[in-house]
Amino acid sequence: MLLAPFALADTPRPTRSRRDRPATLASASRVPPWLVAWAVLGSLAVACVPALRGGGLLGATVPFWLAAAPLLDIAWLTRRRWIAAVKRRLR
Repeated sequence: MLLAPFALADTPRPTRSRRDRPATLASASRVPPWLVAWAVLGSLAVACVPALRGGGLLGATVPFWLAAAPLLDIAWLTRRRWIAAVKRRLR
């Protein structure tokens, strides 16, 4: 269903010094530009075109595939970055 590969999610990370961790986090959570464009254009389409918001026949599948699915993929691909940010805030 999602485009993010679940099989590669828990690959072992090499151990590095504390200095190298931000670079590792940045390189591990790269989001393809086409995915960001899909999320932005899909969100704009759902916001501007009322027929794309779903209805009795389609339910909420069109808004899901235009806006929610790419946002979920972006969240999954950047999970290490935002989990680290949440941990820093909680300290």
